[in-house]
Amino acid sequence: MGNRCYLYLKNPKKELPLFEANNSLPFFWIAILDKKILIDKIQQWKAYEQYAEKHPEKETELYLKQHSNNLSVDQETFTGNAKRSREFLQENFPETLALFDDFVKFIHSKFETDDRLEIDITQFSAFYDSLEEFYLDLTSEMDAIHNNQAENIKFLLPNDLIAGGTGFHSISGNEFSTLPTYDNAVQNRGIPQQPFSRKSLTVAVMILMICPLFSYWAYRIYTKDGFNTWVIIIGFLNMLFYIYSISTIILEIKAYRKNSQ
Repeated sequence: MGNRCYLYLKNPKKELPLFEANNSLPFFWIAILDKKILIDKIQQWKAYEQYAEKHPEKETELYLKQHSNNLSVDQETFTGNAKRSREFLQENFPETLALFDDFVKFIHSKFETDDRLEIDITQFSAFYDSLEEFYLDLTSEMDAIHNNQAENIKFLLPNDLIAGGTGFHSISGNEFSTLPTYDNAVQNRGIPQQPFSRKSLTVAVMILMICPLFSYWAYRIYTKDGFNTWVIIIGFLNMLFYIYSISTIILEIKAYRKNSQ
């Protein structure tokens, strides 16, 4: 089954599940938090940890119902934190921006009066030796966003924007699953993303421009000496250069378009 996390909207009258994750904490969830929320929660986490060490599972479950470990965000805070994190993603991970925008827009559409957005991380925190270690990992992620230090980000997985981005949509949020950005993220889970390289594109174009010269050279040898070993060698190598340059150009164009989305 794994250790699950849940993101849902809650008010005194109802709970609306939106997303869930298995053995991961999606980065987009962290991106809508801030350090104040974590600081306000750490003492409660520590109290729960101490209680769980001394009481059986049933009593611990009852304790959680009375003293929630969930991270809670009101709509105004959600909006402000999402805007801050969007700027960070736009500068450092532009390929994630379209999905993040849909994620934020979808959550906004579900907010009702008195709703708070809650993240249940109790199970996921069990991966850590202590809640203090978990807390430090989360605050480190917050600092990386605030200080624009993309190299320090741990939870965002560009090759898996489900586990490391949105999480899986819940049954009640099934309209999110129809969005092209989410479907694309599901289809491309675990597939390495090709980063755009201007240098690679330039080299490929130069090779493609040179290829016709070698084609002409092979043709001249053929017309002079007939079909011989040199014609075969030059022709074969020229064909490989054609394939390499054209395929590289196509891949770089696709990478450029994806990064520009």
